[in-house]
Amino acid sequence: MKRLFVMVCLLAGWITASFAQSDEYLKKKNVPDTILQNRTLLLAGTFNAQKALLQLFPGKYYNLTKDNYRNELINWECKTCKPKPYPDVNEDGNPAFPYPEGVATRLINEMDFKDSTGLQYKVISFNHSVFDEEGFQTSRFTGGLLGLAKFVLTDEGWKLRMFQPAIRAYGAFSKCPTPKPLLIGNDQYAFMIKHSNGPGGGPFDGDYFLIAGINGGYQQVMAAYGVERTEAEEGLSSWSSGYTVSAGDKKYFRDIVITLKGTATATDTDRLPDEVKSLLKGKKKIRFTAVKRYVYMGSKGYQLQLPVKATLIN
Repeated sequence: MKRLFVMVCLLAGWITASFAQSDEYLKKKNVPDTILQNRTLLLAGTFNAQKALLQLFPGKYYNLTKDNYRNELINWECKTCKPKPYPDVNEDGNPAFPYPEGVATRLINEMDFKDSTGLQYKVISFNHSVFDEEGFQTSRFTGGLLGLAKFVLTDEGWKLRMFQPAIRAYGAFSKCPTPKPLLIGNDQYAFMIKHSNGPGGGPFDGDYFLIAGINGGYQQVMAAYGVERTEAEEGLSSWSSGYTVSAGDKKYFRDIVITLKGTATATDTDRLPDEVKSLLKGKKKIRFTAVKRYVYMGSKGYQLQLPVKATLIN
């Protein structure tokens, strides 16, 4: 009976603590402006992406994960930082980061690599959004600000090799899509992001953005617009796409080929390549493929090569 009484008390305390925590507003921690400058960081032992992120942004950590909804975040503010504007591909202004209201930083993913010499490294991507006392991410036409960090395995542990706290904002509802690694050269990986947004119920328009390491930091090197239009009402155009890296003798920044495939209607030609529009002349509806080739042009990044190759599908 005594043991049962103790268990009941413990259970009651746990329930009380749970409800108390759910009623509390989240807090943030002030951090020094050095977190956004050149960093040195060495992590011993087994690599843990969430712990690595907390070392990079030592704010107040919360785990609000429930069922299948993952929600781990680090809340912080920097009173001595000089905010800098970063583009949002939704073209809804260029908000200054760090945000004056504070920042919520979340891990997006962890990527593992090994080069031809056997060197192991990991790249983590993370998302910044405006601090919210209840831990929400809102606003359909606000992207999540992307950041990347690269760690290399040394004899002493995982050493921070490249760190870009913020790049640009992509996606919707303050959530950046997951970057996908893409081999674009000899031991050279870049990261493709598929951005998609649109009105409630669609159609949603998609674009590709490629992030690569240049001069010790990460930056956007390609913007490919109009790569997707999801199906919505009858009579509207819709298409999907895929991408490959062209084989060739280029050591780095190899050509990227994007292939569109779908249906185009004469009454809906928005965001279609001109070459597809030409195939529509005299027709109400067609099925098509279109191949876009992007070539790296140094400081200009990847540029679309014209004309686009468009053909009809029977």
